[in-house]
Amino acid sequence: MGSTASDMPILHDSGAVTPPPTPTSVCHSKSNSASDLAAALSGLRRGDSISSCERETATLEDLDMAKPGSTEPRTFPYDLTDYEIDSDSNGKKKTLGSGAWSEVYLARPCLPLAHSTALENPSAPIPRAAAAAVSTPPVTPVKFLTSSLPRSGLVRTPPLYAIKHPASRSAKRVLGEESLILSYLSRFPSSSAFIVPFYGQDMRTEALVLKAMEGGSLDDWIARELNNVSEAERTQKLADVFPALATKLLDGLAWMHAQGCVHADIKPGNILLEAPTSPDDPVPRVLYTDFSAATLSLPSSTPTTAPTPLGGGTWTFLDPTLLTKPTSSAALPSPTPSADLWALAMTLLVLVTGTSPFACAAANRFQQREMIKQGAPLTYVAYGDAGPRSLARIAALGKALGGWDVSGWFARVLVREMGGRVGVEEWKKEVGKGVVSER
Repeated sequence: MGSTASDMPILHDSGAVTPPPTPTSVCHSKSNSASDLAAALSGLRRGDSISSCERETATLEDLDMAKPGSTEPRTFPYDLTDYEIDSDSNGKKKTLGSGAWSEVYLARPCLPLAHSTALENPSAPIPRAAAAAVSTPPVTPVKFLTSSLPRSGLVRTPPLYAIKHPASRSAKRVLGEESLILSYLSRFPSSSAFIVPFYGQDMRTEALVLKAMEGGSLDDWIARELNNVSEAERTQKLADVFPALATKLLDGLAWMHAQGCVHADIKPGNILLEAPTSPDDPVPRVLYTDFSAATLSLPSSTPTTAPTPLGGGTWTFLDPTLLTKPTSSAALPSPTPSADLWALAMTLLVLVTGTSPFACAAANRFQQREMIKQGAPLTYVAYGDAGPRSLARIAALGKALGGWDVSGWFARVLVREMGGRVGVEEWKKEVGKGVVSER
């Protein structure tokens, strides 16, 4: 057959159609790709005409036939729509970030290709010539059905992808477990309000395909919006967004825990931002990402994934109760929802002060870790060269929010003894308490 998969157009969220290499019309009188042909045959069985043209589109979420609550691995349908990793003028891949287990690359949706050396070896230059358009079948059966496509053959994709590629052979197991958790979570209709959208695991490389977030991480936002302005401007900017931002993050945390998921590595770098939904709303959307350390416990079952040592978390944000064995022969405790809340409280404290309370001991890692184990971060806020500034920023935020006791609010969670901490819902009710109504 002389037809190619490249005849199928792709729609971005903006509504623009990605043009194929040669001029075509969005609507065809005949079916030119395998997916179009299957859709046309399905239409004929219903008595439809091949020449009928509808501008329906399917999202990548629509193509996943598994129901909410399913733990079936979700795979990326590269036979219907593919991606090409962005590169600079020297052919080097554009990296969004890197970690112990992965490199994250920026990619753009493109027409499906049969084979791509760029996908097999992301460090290699991107080939410019398209390969023969005969899609390689997935490694495992996939619940992506051609019949899920509308008769137009259009697939709606995000403008950009973040491709999380395993950094080593051992990392493939970690990303595989992360894929299971993301597959489960992303099937709930409300997931896009709390976690970065996940489009499946690319079984050609075992990379995870996620939506690229234009706002960067919360770390980036702190550096860009807060730490390069005057103290007065910083206080006002933070006061404008902090109550709503904290509430959104607490809502997301409660949602994750309700699904049986413990994130186990919450920190500013694992919270990504999108632009506000309206010009009148200064608060960006905040979504959790990087579930490589997460655990999932479903009702009436053993944990789906096993925790990594120390939950795989980052020391500054770790709950001190995870760092002490109950007995000398016992294993370290596993991550818990309470540990997630501690990590989020530490994240919000860094947002307010602009630095870690343990930064004063950054030159001595052993001392710093002993300070973390003590479970008294609010004590160390005042230490070091940044201490006076951090205290002033906490006080200024409270004043800007109508006399809110910011330190007292953090102290409701950031105490070592588990019995002395409040839960997510109670802490959320106290966000911004004392804000005057006329603000």
